[in-house]
Amino acid sequence: MASFGQPRPEDNQSVVNRMQKKYWKTKQVFIKATGKKEDEHVVASDAELDAKLEVFHSIQETCTELLKIVEKYQLRLNDYSSNASSVETNIRQLQETSPAL
Repeated sequence: MASFGQPRPEDNQSVVNRMQKKYWKTKQVFIKATGKKEDEHVVASDAELDAKLEVFHSIQETCTELLKIVEKYQLRLNDYSSNASSVETNIRQLQETSPAL
C-alpha cells in the first residue's frame, strides 16, 4: 500500500495481468474445445484494446514515477526551507552577541 492508504499501481497491474492471462487462456481453450475460428473483427478489436491498455499502463507508470519525483522534490524543498531558517536564526544570534559584525 502506498501512502494515504491507496493501493500501489504495481499491485493493481499484477491483478490485471493475472486476469488478462486467465481470460486469454480460457478463451483459447474454449475456441479449441468448440472447434470454432476466431472472428477476424473480434481479433482486430482485441488487438486494438490491447494497444490502448498498453498505452494506458505506460501513462499510469509514467505518472507514478512523476509523482515520486514531485514528492522527493517537495521533501528537498522542506529541508532547504528548514536549513535556511536555521541559518537565519544563527545569523541573528551572532549579530546580537557580536554587534561589530
